[in-house]
Amino acid sequence: MGLIMKSILIIVIITLFCTTLYAQISDTSIYTSPVQVMPQYKSGEESLYFRLEHIHYIFADRMKNIQGKVLVSFVVEKDGTVSNVKMVHGLTPEQDKEVIRVVTNLRKWKPGMQDGKPVRVQLSIPIDFKMIRS
Repeated sequence: MGLIMKSILIIVIITLFCTTLYAQISDTSIYTSPVQVMPQYKSGEESLYFRLEHIHYIFADRMKNIQGKVLVSFVVEKDGTVSNVKMVHGLTPEQDKEVIRVVTNLRKWKPGMQDGKPVRVQLSIPIDFKMIRS
């Protein structure tokens, strides 16, 4: 009888440990697909687009007629801050640094929500760099 009780106790302890470990892992998970409430820029979409449209277009790139679309990825954290900013598809190293700098400073986000709780959500934004002829 003592061996059976020890076995049951060990199984219960392992189950509790695994459940606790899972809760810790899922607490830091990053959602890459839509959540119930997606993160929103606190100042509104117009303000976000304004900031992104006014990213400094590096002079040397403009002079070389370097144009294209970049794709920047980042995580909106549970507290609305931005982290893990990286270029998925860049243009030039200098322009990529400028995009990363601006996106890193987009601090005013309402976090994504899943089941009524704030969660970490990965977003990607395409940005066009093109010459406008006047």
